[in-house]
Amino acid sequence: MGAAHLRHSSPSAKFKIFRGFDTDELRWAARSTFRLDRKSAPSLVSRDPLVTRIVEELAERRAINIKEVLESFETFARIRRRVRAPIVADLCCGHGLTGLIFAAIERSVEQVVLLDYKKPPKADLVVEAVVAAAPWAADKIRWVEERIEDAHQHIDKGASIVAVHACGVRTDRAIDAAIALSAGSVALLPCCYKHTGRQAPRGLRDALGAELTTDIQRTYRLESAGWRVAWATIPEAITPMNRLLIGRHG
Repeated sequence: MGAAHLRHSSPSAKFKIFRGFDTDELRWAARSTFRLDRKSAPSLVSRDPLVTRIVEELAERRAINIKEVLESFETFARIRRRVRAPIVADLCCGHGLTGLIFAAIERSVEQVVLLDYKKPPKADLVVEAVVAAAPWAADKIRWVEERIEDAHQHIDKGASIVAVHACGVRTDRAIDAAIALSAGSVALLPCCYKHTGRQAPRGLRDALGAELTTDIQRTYRLESAGWRVAWATIPEAITPMNRLLIGRHG
């Protein structure tokens, strides 16, 4: 079996929140970079009325694209029970939607730290939309504009760490932060493997490819630091870089 066949652990993952995207009618639209708006919002059907309200508020503001909405919610659905904690930090967060979903839906989460080097222009609209749907989330949200290398200086010890498509070695910097903070849990959706896995044996890289080799290395690193790591996936219809690494202490 060649490296191309080993790139992802399970491309057949089904949608958990927006199940309509498992159909041929909508699957093609899962990677859409068009902004979510009133016309497209009805396609994002959920059984959860709070999810529906969040989608409607995001659509009203046209602040974020469809792919990012699906990616954030489907990642949340797979990590929520293992990652929820009084403090959740969303690193390299972009618009911060994954962290904001924790603030809105997980009542046990008391603070969400959204950290990125620079806040995107429409990030405040995304926050506004989530707060309009879930007013109780407002007091939980803290934005930090800072490099991921300095994340540990702005987050309390024991927080759970989330990094959704932290590009390249930024995923490794998220692991650095998790170790520095003795994070209770960590969830990573790696993206773009440029400059990663260079310490791996050449034979592994040649046989398995850079992506799989890198995530195996990351798993060993997390395990050696005290986390028990499970692998999962979000639907490949959203992105081919769909592998989740989820670690919990103990």
